[in-house]
Amino acid sequence: MLSFVARPDAAQPARGQVDVVDAWTNEEVKAGIAELLLRWEHRLPADRTTAIVIKPNLNNDLVALSGNCTDLRVLDALCAELRARSYTDITIADGSNVGIARREISTFRRLRVDSLVTRYGVRIVDLNKDPGTPVVLHNDAHPTVANTILNAGFLISVPKVKTHAEAQLSCAMKNWVGICCGQDKRHMHYDLSRNIFAINEVVQPDLILVDGLVGMEGNGPGDGEPFRFGHLVMSDDAFVNDAVVARLVGLSWRDVPYLGHAMDAGALTGEIAARLELEIPMLRPIKRPPARTRLAKLAENRSLEWLKRTVRPIVQKPEVTEVAYKLKIVQDVYFLEDDTLRVTGRAVEKCGTCTRCVGFCPTGLALEDIGRKTTLPDCAQCLYCWWVCPNDAIVLTGEPNGMARQIARYKKEIEQL
Repeated sequence: MLSFVARPDAAQPARGQVDVVDAWTNEEVKAGIAELLLRWEHRLPADRTTAIVIKPNLNNDLVALSGNCTDLRVLDALCAELRARSYTDITIADGSNVGIARREISTFRRLRVDSLVTRYGVRIVDLNKDPGTPVVLHNDAHPTVANTILNAGFLISVPKVKTHAEAQLSCAMKNWVGICCGQDKRHMHYDLSRNIFAINEVVQPDLILVDGLVGMEGNGPGDGEPFRFGHLVMSDDAFVNDAVVARLVGLSWRDVPYLGHAMDAGALTGEIAARLELEIPMLRPIKRPPARTRLAKLAENRSLEWLKRTVRPIVQKPEVTEVAYKLKIVQDVYFLEDDTLRVTGRAVEKCGTCTRCVGFCPTGLALEDIGRKTTLPDCAQCLYCWWVCPNDAIVLTGEPNGMARQIARYKKEIEQL
């Protein structure tokens, strides 16, 4: 385990500890989260009836193995550990991006989060539809923050490690954009990096569990390439957490604008930054996002919001969106119809000695049960076994529909992780 304590000489226990463990397979994920929570037991609520809210990154409907959203293996292991400690009130809550919200696409359903959490009796809440309370940030931004977040007794943030075309890095601090309701996320872009820092000052998570299994690099957060990172990170301070993660992937705090604001405000210090460079190794350099095109910047111009609303019925047509994607104006292309894909079997003769599916199964099925046990509580139909299988051994039925585009984009890359 790699550990960093931001303020080791503090007289009183203070926020700012970060622990990093290796993990890749499902077995390693469960062991890693168990080890981390044991180390952080003192931070967990003493009252087992405390309302615990887990806020993953479900920014988009892209399968987690693309590096875009929180891995089901992490959510399953976290819920299992909390239930084992007899916590009775657990909710998984997130508000996906504005494009998803406007089209009323359910990422909980498409990513199979709703199926997985039935194993633990965990509630789900779409923060885009949650009542909220406005908070005042910068440059006239006043987004509504979901009351489920504000009223939580204990907040656990579960972000990804990925690049971001505007923010450069998306981790714990960027994950907090998802606590804003619906289209109010647009307020964050009135001054994105400053508002990312500001909203983390307004609402702070009690615990952070970074899903650093599969990251996304390059043109993130919605069109980058997945890469094998293979780590879990736990912390109690979003500012220090993201500075550590930045270092792990070869970035300086200076490369990440919202960390610059944290430094200006004293949430990070020059001493902490200097110690990071000495004590935290660079584990795997991340491929940075390309420069945004002029058209992409123009599309985000606040003064043109009226024009965007006017032409939205036209630009939402699939053929127009595809042109915008090719011109690098947008990263995300959405389809309204959910997939109907389901695992119905496994062609054993094609498997060979692979067993990759076992390492990626969130529910921990043994090889002989993959493709045979296909209903809950054994199987959430997440399709991870199919995504990682290089031998075409997993038998599917149904239609890809909204998943067709990401299959074409990511299937081969995921097989090679």
